[in-house]
Amino acid sequence: MRLIVVDGLDGCGKNAHADNIRRLLKIQGEEVTIVSHPSRRLFGRVSKRFLEDSGAGARFFATLFFTLDVLMSVRWYQRQKMGNVIFVRYLLGTAYLPESLAPIGYRFFRNLLPFPDIALFIDIEPEVARRRIASRGHAPEMFETPERLTATRKVAKSLVAEEWVTIDNSEDGERPFREVEAILRERSILGPAVDP
Repeated sequence: MRLIVVDGLDGCGKNAHADNIRRLLKIQGEEVTIVSHPSRRLFGRVSKRFLEDSGAGARFFATLFFTLDVLMSVRWYQRQKMGNVIFVRYLLGTAYLPESLAPIGYRFFRNLLPFPDIALFIDIEPEVARRRIASRGHAPEMFETPERLTATRKVAKSLVAEEWVTIDNSEDGERPFREVEAILRERSILGPAVDP
């Protein structure tokens, strides 16, 4: 059983990359489950509601319920016996904390939670993220302003160390997906490519 994490800024393409990884693993006949945070479970839904609000109280409760949502996912994951699990958003939720607290939060959860077999940080230029977020057509969340995207990206990039693989997803097209596929093959998460 493998744990794969796809993390990054809002609008960076995490879900698209997770879906592509699932597709590649399923081609190999493997079982795959994607858990995206905030999830559709109670804690995830409450977190999402607070994310659509503003102010310090909303930020606190969004963070609290997001953390509880992730902890419930980890508990579920640890009971699994087989297959692959992809978490969309995991440790880099700490990048949304105030800049002075983010490294402390990251280290705490990095030591507490299982580290994945591969951790992918999907990087993106904030202005590209903002354009992609706007194209979704839903109400913006508190962290989706240009200023917050820029600040969160700076913090996230300071948190990802050698154990994270960074993928630049600022350009549209297939290149980032091919890059992830190649890395997964190098790490033996995917088998060798088979010519059609």
